[in-house]
Amino acid sequence: MTVPPEFDDLYSEYKTMVFSFSYHLTRNRGEAEDLYQETWLRIANKFPGGIKKQTIKAWIFTIVSNLHKDSMRKKQVRRLFFLQESKSLSQGDSETTGPADKAERAQIGKDINRAIAILPERQKRVFILKEMAGLKQAEISKILAIPKGTVKSLMHRAVKSLQKELSGYRPESIKERGKKCDVKILSV
Repeated sequence: MTVPPEFDDLYSEYKTMVFSFSYHLTRNRGEAEDLYQETWLRIANKFPGGIKKQTIKAWIFTIVSNLHKDSMRKKQVRRLFFLQESKSLSQGDSETTGPADKAERAQIGKDINRAIAILPERQKRVFILKEMAGLKQAEISKILAIPKGTVKSLMHRAVKSLQKELSGYRPESIKERGKKCDVKILSV
């Protein structure tokens, strides 16, 4: 099989995002690698010549999403989806933070992941595509084959649920506890 040179450029540009999305969907490195490889194999086999730059990202994430759905159907197992946006919170800046700050940041990261894990599956998927992959609502609508209004609604509900679950990190709650924290509560 011969792939055009544009494929190499496409691979270079999106390989990290595809693997990251695959990992967030599967939450298992081995499964993520399998999904990643299957995605790029599918892209290489169906590489569209002349596809518009504006739609290529949505096309790629649609392939990842559909392959994952197929995998879930075959196994008949519902998986939880996580967002690692909190990774930077749990790592912190080693030069400016002490052990107590690192421990607090690690706890914040765990709390964020827990809050995302308990979202209903459809809300979780929309939230991950929007926040992790940086896709627009129209792109998410195409990927998940749902109306744009449904995407907006699911995102709104996901954010409201996360705000409720993470309400202890709101500035007024932190003042009550007598602590400082730089966690930004998500807003729609």
